[in-house]
Amino acid sequence: MIIGFLLAAFSVVSNDSLQTLGTYIASNRQRTPRSVQMVFVCGITIAVLFLGWSVNQGEPAWGRLESFPVPEPFTWAYIIPPIAVLALTAWGAPVSTSFLVLSSFVPENIGRLLGSSISGYVMALFLGLSAWGLGVWLLERWIFRRNQDSKEINKIWYAIQWFSTGFLWSMWLVQDMANIFVYLPRHLNFISMCVCTLILCIGLCMLIVIGGGPIQGVLRSKTNTSDLRSASVIDFTFGICLLYEAFVSSFPLSTTWVFLGLLAGRELALRIREIQQTTVFTNKTHGSLVRVIGGDVGKASVGLIVSLLIALGIQPLINWSVM
Repeated sequence: MIIGFLLAAFSVVSNDSLQTLGTYIASNRQRTPRSVQMVFVCGITIAVLFLGWSVNQGEPAWGRLESFPVPEPFTWAYIIPPIAVLALTAWGAPVSTSFLVLSSFVPENIGRLLGSSISGYVMALFLGLSAWGLGVWLLERWIFRRNQDSKEINKIWYAIQWFSTGFLWSMWLVQDMANIFVYLPRHLNFISMCVCTLILCIGLCMLIVIGGGPIQGVLRSKTNTSDLRSASVIDFTFGICLLYEAFVSSFPLSTTWVFLGLLAGRELALRIREIQQTTVFTNKTHGSLVRVIGGDVGKASVGLIVSLLIALGIQPLINWSVM
């Protein structure tokens, strides 16, 4: 269980957290000292984890593991999912750790996980298409032109970005901690919770030091995502999506698919609006819209298929290992 938790913590931080911290890391790489970023991110992590632990009487995952009991007995086969996450992350696939990890514990919940994640993708897609199509595209065009003219960024945007990042990061922690704490008892004492939180913070500090990872390619292929103004809007909108999903249901979902849906809707709206303009203001260095969005969905789909194969194929290994 301890090995599984460590592997899950490392794999989830290296894959899923880039949905939330990716834009923040990219836009602050040359601007904010890494030590300040670490204190900011770890401070929010500690506050959110211990708030959830306190409110839920020692349950560390904000009540999202009710449908995923600790398996008896716990065997070595359960450490396969986070190892697969690490392999897919190295390939650059934005894999859903919810599918790959949680479905391996309770395969009967695969259909429910799939349904909640697809509905999250569609909701985020339409939100991104509506928000950027109706008005936010004007901001993106303005940002593009300001960058072309090398204009300085107003300092108020720094405060806006830090607020939006903090809001999104807290919402992500509420949603995705189930993917890590599924390896531990459903209730932890204070000392155990402190040790787990310290391990997560160490992983986050490592992520900031290396400046992201292969999943950053998903962000770099989109328009203006390295600009802190665009990053702030993306982060806040993504946070709204996760907040909505948290109110709708306490059942876990794939934040990866919600994130990809939002980026797809945003990029689609910007490309449509650009057709109506006389100037180019979107990022086309990574190819056409179909290639950009299709590449993301394609890699995520490969991750989904692998997740389902592992979730179903791991059951014979579990049965064999307890014999």
